[in-house]
Amino acid sequence: MASSSVTSAHTVAPTTGNQFQLLRQRRFYPLFWTQFGGAFNDNFYKSALMMLFTYGQIENWGLSIDTLNNVVAAALIIPFFLFAPTAGQYADSLDKARVTRVIKLVEIALMVCGAVAIVRGSSAMLLAVIFATGIQSACFSPLKYAILPQHVNSDELTGANALFHTGTSLAVFMGLIAGTLAMQWSFGSWVVAIVGVLMACAGWHFSRAIPPAPALPNAPLIEPNPLRQMARTMRYARQNKTVFWCLMGVSWYWFLGSVYLTQLPNFTREVLGGNASAVTCLLVLFLVGVVSGALLCEKLSCHKIEPALVPLGALLIGLAGVGLALAGASFNASPASGTLLSIVALATEPGFWCVALAVLLLGGSAGLYTVPLQALMQANAKPEYRAQVIAANNVLNAFFMVVAALFAVLVLGVLDFTIPHFFMLTMLLHFGIIILILICEPLFLTRVKELFKVFSNR
Repeated sequence: MASSSVTSAHTVAPTTGNQFQLLRQRRFYPLFWTQFGGAFNDNFYKSALMMLFTYGQIENWGLSIDTLNNVVAAALIIPFFLFAPTAGQYADSLDKARVTRVIKLVEIALMVCGAVAIVRGSSAMLLAVIFATGIQSACFSPLKYAILPQHVNSDELTGANALFHTGTSLAVFMGLIAGTLAMQWSFGSWVVAIVGVLMACAGWHFSRAIPPAPALPNAPLIEPNPLRQMARTMRYARQNKTVFWCLMGVSWYWFLGSVYLTQLPNFTREVLGGNASAVTCLLVLFLVGVVSGALLCEKLSCHKIEPALVPLGALLIGLAGVGLALAGASFNASPASGTLLSIVALATEPGFWCVALAVLLLGGSAGLYTVPLQALMQANAKPEYRAQVIAANNVLNAFFMVVAALFAVLVLGVLDFTIPHFFMLTMLLHFGIIILILICEPLFLTRVKELFKVFSNR
């Protein structure tokens, strides 16, 4: 593994003994809470808008609910294709902390526009705000992950990424739940409007405390042509083999996440016969797993970047995914005709606990798999264009999420697979992708062999 050095223009504090200590240090916590607020707001508005469309509270232009919800989802994904590469080059060429503050000021303006739109019930304006928040997120994402190696030591990079991953996962989940609950009240539009603006202001407040993260020497010149910049960004990503395959590995994580989080509600209803409370329970279990797996990475890696965790996490994902598919295929609840079971009733079914355990392990394995990849990518990318490499990762993530949606449409809609069979096919594909990554980048298995020799000689 290429050595990773801290490339900040200021002195980095001594290495902490515990990742949670970073949450009390100015070099980390302002950035953590800044990105937490942004992730919350994106999903808060997204879920509120979906509720408005779903229950016909605003104009839907005669389109189906599924179509409108897909439009909302696309409005948050498409900007990563269009704007992330350009944002990455500005992040490399300017002080990242200052650019972050500008982006958070833009978020305040967007949330004010969103407040007006949601109170007025303007569908077009709300969709425009959602698309604009997608642009803002696409511009911020390369910044936040490129700042980390400038503010933390290489030995802290795994723990810092674990906390970032945990914070983002919690913010996404809390935003989705809060937006859904808020719109169930008669005054929900006002709640969404006020909370959105307040969260944006809080994010800007924390961003003011982010220490300087100046441009590094030899940063590439600005390329004004977005198409050429896209090509240059992908070229940077391919220059280092380890970095490239880390990007592919992270993007595969987003493929799997998109597959399971999209299908889990329908799996719960159609296969398990569970109602909304059962869906919520399984989503919480998945979240708890992701957070636990991510936070466990620092301890298992002995406070350093450990490539060996990647094949371990990938193997556990495969086992948990196969287990979920088998548990779903063999599940045989017997609810009353046309009745969906609550989580309490579903818990009395013996097969449910196999499903719940598989979902928990799937989330935990995913956290264990993706955090080392993210840290390894940051450590090995050249500092002068690290943000552009992260931007390339954002583009690939968005592409893999789109492919996941098309894959689900093909397998479930056209080929008419059951959801458990779809999950099994996804896991077969997972093993194929992981084998390809391990063959093309021997670092991961080499490190596993080294650790095996160390433990066998004890």
